[in-house]
Amino acid sequence: MKQFDLFGGFSKPTKSKTKTGNQGRPKKITPGVVFETKKLLSSKKKISNDEIMQKLNLTKSIFYRIKKGYYDDLFKRFLETNIQNFSLTQEEN
Repeated sequence: MKQFDLFGGFSKPTKSKTKTGNQGRPKKITPGVVFETKKLLSSKKKISNDEIMQKLNLTKSIFYRIKKGYYDDLFKRFLETNIQNFSLTQEEN
């Protein structure tokens, strides 16, 4: 829609200045990422939070949500699937 400008005639419609590249929901958090993050946080080697974020390619908000416990359901789901796939078998020699 064009608007009439009193001093210059008709004005052109303005373009929106919002960036569309980084908008929307963040990438999907997988149970494996949550497990790796918790594993690195509890490791005996003291790794800084920034190093963990760089290693796993996580944003600060996602990292701190994982650390605080928002994604514990994904962590439990990862453990349940790995426990189901794990079996103790004795190899015969």
